[in-house]
Parts: sequence; structure tokens; C-alpha cells
Amino acid sequence: MLKIGDFARIGRISVKALRHYAAIGLLPPAYIERASGYRYYSAAQLPILNRLLIYKNLGFSLSQTRALLDQSCPAARLRALLGARQTELTRQIEAEAAQLADVMKRIKQIECEETRPRYDVVIREAEPCEIISVRETLPDYAALQPLFRHLRRAVPKSEIQAHGAIWHRCGSSGEAIDCEAFLMLKHPLTGSRPVSVSKVASVTYHSSDDDPFPQLYRAVLGAIDDGDYEILWPMREIYYTEDLSVTEVQFPIRKLNGDHSYAG
Repeated sequence: MLKIGDFARIGRISVKALRHYAAIGLLPPAYIERASGYRYYSAAQLPILNRLLIYKNLGFSLSQTRALLDQSCPAARLRALLGARQTELTRQIEAEAAQLADVMKRIKQIECEETRPRYDVVIREAEPCEIISVRETLPDYAALQPLFRHLRRAVPKSEIQAHGAIWHRCGSSGEAIDCEAFLMLKHPLTGSRPVSVSKVASVTYHSSDDDPFPQLYRAVLGAIDDGDYEILWPMREIYYTEDLSVTEVQFPIRKLNGDHSYAG
């Protein structure tokens, strides 16, 4: 028989951990001396301890480890537990690989611009929403505000979540602009319609930024330059303040090997 300290040393584990495993019934001592309370372990328990530590290092919880150590546990059950852990680890590796790719993109962006990125691009799912809209050809971008005033007259202010614009065709000075102004609603109303969910590359900027679109667009292209995504048009802007001081630009995107639709 081995004292708990000797067993811990041979098994390369702390006495505290052994006491914990004993307390939860995972690896109880082979013998406890009544008078002194000393705990003794058998050398025959070393293979059990090694197996316990293997499953612990594989990331199994103690309750799962209990099932894995149970000699009566069927082989199919063992395989199922190991298979589930394999799937979990695979997902973790894929998620961390995606994070690594994002880190590398950001490093590349800083190296190209020789400064910290001005605009941060987030790839995410766009929230489903209900909108009411009006689409017109505008002579210039300033003509957008009257469209919002027209829409707000038809909708109670308490139902408006945000307002925005879908730019079906942008234009430089003197060119016609095809714009669809919309209000995002808290609830469906008469004349409103749902907007389908799509994945977007989202960038937020302030109206004080001087001509942000060229840099902003380059930032979006840099965020999807791994070739997995393509930009779908039209883009849309969402304004969270009535003076348009804070704008979120959403570029609908889809995976090149997927089938994601976008309804503006």
C-alpha cells in the first residue's frame, strides 16, 4: 500500500487533486486507517489514475470521466463520448483558425496603410426586420431627407426603430441617383414588408468623416479578400440618429460556394 503522498508523487498529481477525486467518488483510497485517518492507495490503482488523467487532458468533464472509467460502460457508449469530444474540438479548431485568419488580415491591413485601421468591418448576420419604404430617382443626395419626412408622416413615431437608404444606383455630381428610403419598424404595419436575413459586411462611421467611402470600401474588400465571399448589391445605410450623424453601411455578401439571397 502507498501513502497518499507517495501515490501522488508516483502518479505526478497533487495530493489536493487526489483528495478531490476521492471526495466525489472518482478515485477513492483503497484503505483509510480508522485511528489516524491516513489514506492509502494501491499500486493497482495507478492505471486507473493514468486513465483519469488522460481523459482530463482530453478535456472531458469529471462527470464524463466517471462514465469513461466505468468498466461496465459499453464500448458503443465510450465511442459516442469520444466522438462527441472529437466534434467539439474540431469546431473549436475551426473557430480559432477563423480568428487567426482575421488577425492576419488586420496585420496585413496595418502594414498596407502603415497606420491603425480607420474603419472596422464586422461580418455578421443582418437582423430580420420589417420596413416601409419609398423608392425614387433623386437629383442629389440632399433630396433623401424629404423622403424620410414623407415616410414619417405615415408611421407613428413610437413604431420607428431606425431609418435608412438602399442605394440601388449611386451617382456622382449631376448623375441621377436611384434610392429607396426606408423606416425600420418595431412591428409590422399596413404597407410594410419584411426584409430577409442575409450576411453583411458592416461598417459604422460618423458624418464628420471626410469622404469616408473610398477607405471604407477598401476596408470591406480587405475583410473579404480570402475569396470566400462576394459583395452583393445594392448596399444599404442605416441611420441611428435623425441628423444622420452615425451611419452603419451594410454590404450584403454571400459565400461563393453558398446560396444566400438578399432582399433589399
